[in-house]
Parts: sequence; C-alpha cells; structure tokens
Amino acid sequence: MSDRLKLFRKLMSAFEGSSNPQRAIDTGFYIDLPNNPVGEIAKRVELRPSSIHLLFGGIGSGKTTQLLLATERLNTLEDIKAIYVDVTLYTDISELQSGALIAMSALELMKLLDQEKASYPDEYRKIINKFSFGYTETKKFTLPSRGSELVTHHRGLLEKESEKGRNELTRAFIGLTEKIKTTFGKTIFFLFDGLDRLSGSKVFINSALKDVIQMKKFGFSSALVGSVTTVYKEREIIENFTGESYYIPYLDVAEHEDARVFFLNILAKRDTDNFITEPTRSLLISNSGGVLRDLMSLTQSAIEEAYFDGSDNIESVHVEKAIWSLTRSKVAGLTKEGLETIKQILAGKNFFPQTPEDIELLVGGYILEYRFPYRRFAIHPVIVKYASAQITASVVNG
Repeated sequence: MSDRLKLFRKLMSAFEGSSNPQRAIDTGFYIDLPNNPVGEIAKRVELRPSSIHLLFGGIGSGKTTQLLLATERLNTLEDIKAIYVDVTLYTDISELQSGALIAMSALELMKLLDQEKASYPDEYRKIINKFSFGYTETKKFTLPSRGSELVTHHRGLLEKESEKGRNELTRAFIGLTEKIKTTFGKTIFFLFDGLDRLSGSKVFINSALKDVIQMKKFGFSSALVGSVTTVYKEREIIENFTGESYYIPYLDVAEHEDARVFFLNILAKRDTDNFITEPTRSLLISNSGGVLRDLMSLTQSAIEEAYFDGSDNIESVHVEKAIWSLTRSKVAGLTKEGLETIKQILAGKNFFPQTPEDIELLVGGYILEYRFPYRRFAIHPVIVKYASAQITASVVNG
C-alpha cells in the first residue's frame, strides 16, 4: 500500500464522525459547541434529577452527540444512573405507540439488573417480553361436531398492542422500579434518541411525551430528542410544557465569528497534517451552512475528489465538485412548490415557517434556522447556488 493511500484513508476516516458520534467522542475529535447545550442540560439534571427535558433541533445539528455527552457526564455523579436509548433500534418509530417508551425502559432496567446479577420475579420478565415483543394466544373450544381452536397473534407494544397490554406492562414496570431503588439507590435518567425522525408531531406528544410523563410519576427522569416539526406544529404545548426545553440551531457561520472558529477547530483537529489548504477550509465552512453533518459530507467528498485527481492537497477545485455532489443529493427531495418558495425568498420575500410546506423546507435542510447571534432564516448555500442557476436558466430561455 502506498504512503499516499494510507494518508488519504486516514484523512477520510477522520471525517466519519457525523455517522458515528460516539466514535468522534472516543477518538477525541469532539469540540464543545458554542453556547454549549450539553453543559446546561447536565447542570439542570444535576440540580434537579427528577425532571423531563426536551431537546429539539434540525437534522445534523449535533443532538445525538449532546445526548451521548450528557450520558457520560451524568454517570460521573454518584446518585444518578444515565441510560442512553436509541429508540430506532427497538421499533419502527413511524408506528410508535403509547407505552412503547415504557416497554423500552423496562427492557433496559432488566439489562441493568441482570448485569448486577440482582434477582427479581421471573413474572416481570415474562410480562415485559410478552407485551414488548408480542405473543401468540391459543383458545380451545368445542363445536357440536368436532373440537377446534382459535390462534390469535398479538403484536407487541414496540409495534401495537391493546390497553390491557399497556396496563399489565406498567404493573411489571412498577415492580422493577422498586427493585431498582433497593439495588442502586440512584435516580435513573433515560435519554431517548431518534425521536426527531418522527414525521408526525402528534405521535411525539401523544406517545413519547405521554410515556415519560407517566414514568416521572414512578420516579424516572428523561430527556427526549424531538424534531423541528414538533417545535412549530405543537408550539403551544411545548411552550406550556412544565419541564425544560432546549433548541440546538445550526451555526451561523456567516454572522457569528464563534461559529466560524468552531468549524475551523473541527477541521484542524481532524486534519492535523494540513492537507486541506486554508482557502479550502473557508470554502468548506461557508458552503456547509453551519450544518455539522454537511461539513463532514463536503469534506469527505472533497478528499475523494483530490485523491482521484492525483493531488496531494485538498484544493478549492475539489470542494467545488463536492458542493455540486451535495447539491444533487439535497435537491432530489425538493418539490416544485418548495423551489418556487426558495426563488421568492431569493427575490426578497421574508420567510417565517407557518404552513406545512414551509416546515418541510426546514426539516429537509433547504432553509436553515439560526438563533445566534440573532434569530434568522437563510437558504442553505448549496441550494442558493442551485436555485440561482435555475433562475438564470429561466431568464436565458425566457
């Protein structure tokens, strides 16, 4: 293997962090966000362990990383046990049912007790597994002419279940709660990730939030990740929520110097041999729009272009090719109506998300919301390039 290939593989690997936030933490690549939310979340939990926290933000804004860091920090406290749960590993969240988070929590508590070799009634395990994963019920009955049986398949709470199933599982959950208290003597704090992928905001409110409010009555605290859709569609409920609520906006690299420095530090931390030239770094940052995931995607794509080009450095020409690659992937889901809205904004129309179509532009990352140094909405830089090219083409052909 050539030295050049080794160097490029190393560089590509350094920018894998967005696909695996835990790896970024473990390898020392993590850098605190400006206005660091994880510090605020952890401090509030430290001060008031019995609480519920909602964490919102766009895709690629760093919510998972913040939950993982909060989990690590809270587990350094002697009276709190933090448990990170990726909801998407348990169930299809598009069909999330009321009671599903309680089922997941019960399964996690059983793992915790099993690790400590702590005994608890086997009945709890049977009930929790039964109503979490589903079961088959056979009823035998006799007809005048012959015997027969009816076989019914029940889907679990991690898919769909009856009210009876939820009630039985809750009773088993309460029983585990008592065992947890005597075994650990700590406040159990669940951090539920993946719920920002829910397309329906009502599901978040009526299933996920309802579950953690019920769990709080049994002494369990929680943090939930939610989507931009929920923030805008369920604004009144979120604003009146008695727990804590946080929003992780994208970083305004055009208006906020701390955001630019943060991104420069990310590139410097991962590119210690300075293969990415200084002008190239600026180009990567400005075209990322302040979206962490897009910075990683652009950088990896630019590294590939440089390798194929036979270059020993990542130059601006490689970033330009990477920009169009990212643009193509983003516009694939852009509707004709969405493009028209973007063109109107470019022509000077003000934007504030009110309609479902507006919110979809936010969720898809076509329009970015910034809150520091002041609140504003802006079209993603790569979409600006695309929309501008569309406008120019229509004028030329018009």
